[in-house]
Amino acid sequence: MLWREMSLRQSAAGPAGPPPASAEAVKAAARSVPLELPVAEAGPTEPVAAVAAPAVAELPPPVLEFQLPTDNQRLLQRQPEAFFMFVDRYTPAGQIQAWQGGSYGFVRNPRETAQGTVFTKFHEGIDIAPEARDARGEPTDEVRAVADGAVAYVTASSRTSNYGNYVVLLHQVGSAGSFYSLYAHLKEAAVAVGGEVKRGQQIGWLGHTGDGIDRRRAHVHLELGLVLSERFDAFYHRTAALANGHGNYHGSNLIGMDAAAFFTAHQADRYLMPDQFLRKQEVYYKVLVPNRGFELEIVGRYPWLRQPGAAAAAWEISFTGPGVPVAVAPANQTVAFPSVSWVRSFGGYHSWNTRSMLGGSGDSATLTAEGNRYLSLVAGDF
Repeated sequence: MLWREMSLRQSAAGPAGPPPASAEAVKAAARSVPLELPVAEAGPTEPVAAVAAPAVAELPPPVLEFQLPTDNQRLLQRQPEAFFMFVDRYTPAGQIQAWQGGSYGFVRNPRETAQGTVFTKFHEGIDIAPEARDARGEPTDEVRAVADGAVAYVTASSRTSNYGNYVVLLHQVGSAGSFYSLYAHLKEAAVAVGGEVKRGQQIGWLGHTGDGIDRRRAHVHLELGLVLSERFDAFYHRTAALANGHGNYHGSNLIGMDAAAFFTAHQADRYLMPDQFLRKQEVYYKVLVPNRGFELEIVGRYPWLRQPGAAAAAWEISFTGPGVPVAVAPANQTVAFPSVSWVRSFGGYHSWNTRSMLGGSGDSATLTAEGNRYLSLVAGDF
């Protein structure tokens, strides 16, 4: 084989051989050849012990690994306008398609105020646009599990929820608890309740089922967050007139975090877990609830929420603006009913930043009727 390669190179050079090298090339070649210095003869020497290379510690695998649920990876490529599905927004200049409306948080229904433009409608998940469509414009993307987990819920009918056809998976994150991921507006599910799934396994097809979604705006609505209570049916029957057809996986019992920010952070640090991510989120308000003589149910589900200290007269729960609980601490204040103990100062109405859980403005706030209802669910006091 070596002879054949040499022959081919000689043939390629032509019968006359390669052209003579220039003087500069000869000098360069000479400089690149290492000098061989004569080695003085010496007598026998003692063998030199080999020095072992320092051991490189291998890091253990992450508790759980996460990935985006479709082939649309533009979020991680810093192309949000191609990742999020737009919403139609009506402005004085006419209708526009605002991709920001597909992201997480207070991103919809803009309102002009003395504090500037305020977005008064909260979006709990992220809307991921399709990557592929067929000749009729129907999306053809597979939707896949964001992490290893178990299938907790699959809708029986697309007409029973604004989510349309949706699937809920539960992901056990070590000792931090079981986090949910929800995939809504699916054309069809490809899994059944009770099944185990692996990260990247298909669970359905992207679609446009559910209220207010058409083919043009087909997307998968993804949520990642906490399940608030195992007794949601009892809570719902006390506070709502309608029947609950979704058990613990009704949208009111699920509180999502900023999934886009989490996936971006997890890409940079694959050891970052959802509980660690939530501990770093900004607290917007804190609420005191009476200690009824036992630890809060949600602390049993998510032990990382519990701050150090012996139980006292009350529990102080810290929330992000959208209402995600991020800490539960013992407090010495005696309260007969839930009350706001602290709120971040804001020049406008706190209702704008808290899904109407709080009333008031500035550095003063009170719980609204909706806020009290939500607190009873989080605290398990119903």
